[in-house]
Amino acid sequence: MQEIQGKTPRETELIATLAEIEDLAEKKTRIYSRLLTEQALAKEMEELSARHTVRRERLEKLAFGKVKKEKMGQDVSKTNGGNG
Repeated sequence: MQEIQGKTPRETELIATLAEIEDLAEKKTRIYSRLLTEQALAKEMEELSARHTVRRERLEKLAFGKVKKEKMGQDVSKTNGGNG
């Protein structure tokens, strides 16, 4: 992915928001892949999750110059709307 030189703060914010959306999609598809009993669908969801991971990492690199390191069991309140 090509680096954008001289991004405005607004552009960086928008790219970061897209990365967050990819992160949520990645987590949802990974969960679905583990819940599905039909192996073909589970494999397809796992592959979809991997594609979301790649897009998220590219967007983070574009926005911040590096991929953010976050643990899978991160702050639950962040993903549950602050209720946990």
